[in-house]
Amino acid sequence: MILDNAISRAEVRRLVIPLQAPVHLGSARITERTYVALRLTLTDGTTGYAYGYDRGLPLFEIVSEAARRYLGNTLRDKKKLALTALGPTPAPRATMVRGVSLCDIALWDAQSKVEGLPLHALLGTLRDRVELMPVIGYGMTPDVAAREGEALAAKGFRTIKLMIDGRDLSFDTAVVHALADALPSNVRFGLDAHWSWCRAAEALPWCRLAEETNALFLEDPVAPTGWRVAAELRSRTSVPLCLGEDALDVASLRDMIEGCDILRLDAAASGGIGYALEGLALARGQGRSVIPHVFATLHQHLGFANDTVERIEAILPELGADPIDAFLMHPMQIEDGMLVAPINPGAGVTLDWHSLERFTTHQEVLTR
Repeated sequence: MILDNAISRAEVRRLVIPLQAPVHLGSARITERTYVALRLTLTDGTTGYAYGYDRGLPLFEIVSEAARRYLGNTLRDKKKLALTALGPTPAPRATMVRGVSLCDIALWDAQSKVEGLPLHALLGTLRDRVELMPVIGYGMTPDVAAREGEALAAKGFRTIKLMIDGRDLSFDTAVVHALADALPSNVRFGLDAHWSWCRAAEALPWCRLAEETNALFLEDPVAPTGWRVAAELRSRTSVPLCLGEDALDVASLRDMIEGCDILRLDAAASGGIGYALEGLALARGQGRSVIPHVFATLHQHLGFANDTVERIEAILPELGADPIDAFLMHPMQIEDGMLVAPINPGAGVTLDWHSLERFTTHQEVLTR
């Protein structure tokens, strides 16, 4: 039977991919991106893929250890493996969750291929279009914000996310107002603060900026562990808050709900597709909507299968800030600002494994 297929081989790679041109985010100059990619092979030869950002973690070693715990187990064991591979005690779980995330995604990718279905169909397709929200914010100035916003609106995008500095209110005010003034009335924008503040009082001036410019949301005003601060902030502002992209598990996501109106789910960081499905159920039960965090070719499947997802975020390929996109075998399909449901079997994460070899700095091959 399909679910009796077992994992016979795991290949883990650390990839360092240079950007075609450097980009700037605040004071940081980014010239390359580091990822860890995983390819699992089943006994029938089917391969499943996954990848995630390195984020300065020893992610190569973490994924290798997680994959070792998956070897020899079957597709049927996905849910059990996502628990047991975290380790027998609580201590390693905060670290191991990112390794388990990639293993779980790769298994769902493999199962979808064995079934001959795109992941959204395996989950139960509800719609064939979902809104795409492009991200801007690299090398921002007021002129750049206005120019990029106008260009995206002209392409049919209805929502844009702007990454702000979060330290210089005068600068952010100029950039946000430039974007707001450049957009037509039917195009909205949200703001991403990247954990800029520790106390509600620090965040309030930016909340007022978001309110006066009619921003759709303010994302990550505080770190995930600061959900109580976010809850206080939420009571003092009318702008919707977003939290959740770095949740450790569903329990921590449940805490974050108190401080947000929109949940951010990241299958590649917090437990895989199984975690994301639990997060969607939690969001629905608590009356929250969901915007998944990047990796649009993967997370789009959640949007096509669940209407709790209000839109899908993406760093568009033309920005050049997420270079692994160039190695995806099935890139996003976009029409008039909307993602179109893919028909290819899998979870949308199949990589050109051979072409990525030249960017590999570490590799481990595990066999049963």
